[in-house]
Amino acid sequence: MSVQDSVSPDMRDRLLTNRHGKLTSDQWKDMVTEPLAILLVLLMPLVIIAGPRLVAFTLRGIVIVLIAVVVLVILPLLFRARRYARAAVHVETLYAGDNPRPMLLFWRPLVLYTKAGNLIRFKKRLAPNVRLRPNHAYLAYYLRDAGEYVLLSIAPADHPDSDRWQPSSAFHERFARRTRR
Repeated sequence: MSVQDSVSPDMRDRLLTNRHGKLTSDQWKDMVTEPLAILLVLLMPLVIIAGPRLVAFTLRGIVIVLIAVVVLVILPLLFRARRYARAAVHVETLYAGDNPRPMLLFWRPLVLYTKAGNLIRFKKRLAPNVRLRPNHAYLAYYLRDAGEYVLLSIAPADHPDSDRWQPSSAFHERFARRTRR
């Protein structure tokens, strides 16, 4: 990666996969397992309260624990996996505003604008942090998830390799198939 090249090798791989309307395996795993940490933290009181009552994991206690794990952990993961396996990847040329978010303020959502001036706020991101230049165009691949936008990958629209990252014909076919529901 040269000094002027603002696109990391990881981002290049993401762009090359997203251009076909697919999520990378890392993006897919992150989306599916995102609520798992919260779910496990919420289950800790149940384990503390119910653990001693399961009579030191007798056969009946083990069966109850296995059923609870399947119902409370594995089923939600399967439903999320099914949902994101069918999610449509969107692509758009977006513009950074006059004062894009500084890298140090990582907790703030990334805000970009469409050509029409509509605001798109990325509260979630599956892309590495990139330094945005004020008032520049960026090629962005993203998902719409429960009314929010999830950034998958982003690169400067004027980058020398940007032609390689444009949506492929498979992207358009997949997008049409997934939004037809």
